[in-house]
Amino acid sequence: MASLQQFRNTKEMALSYFIGGEDAVCKEDDGFAKTPWIDIKFENNNIILDNKRAIAMGNYYFKSNNSDIIKAEYTFGYKLVNGKLKIDLHHSSLPYSSDS
Repeated sequence: MASLQQFRNTKEMALSYFIGGEDAVCKEDDGFAKTPWIDIKFENNNIILDNKRAIAMGNYYFKSNNSDIIKAEYTFGYKLVNGKLKIDLHHSSLPYSSDS
């Protein structure tokens, strides 16, 4: 979770979030990509297409190897570069909970 260092403003910080480890730039980063997820399900709420751009938003559900499911909200931005879609924007967050 990015609770102490809220934003990852550099490539190194983004890698820290996903990879973590001893050399993590942000010490709270355990490495999201290292979690043994066994499944992920995307539920697009909307997709906006505009010329050479696309934005997708919705919920995704990550299932861990002990069958816990984590729901997160996402937004992905894509741009068309040389005929291929490239992600140029990503945001994920846990849904609002009045318990927190």
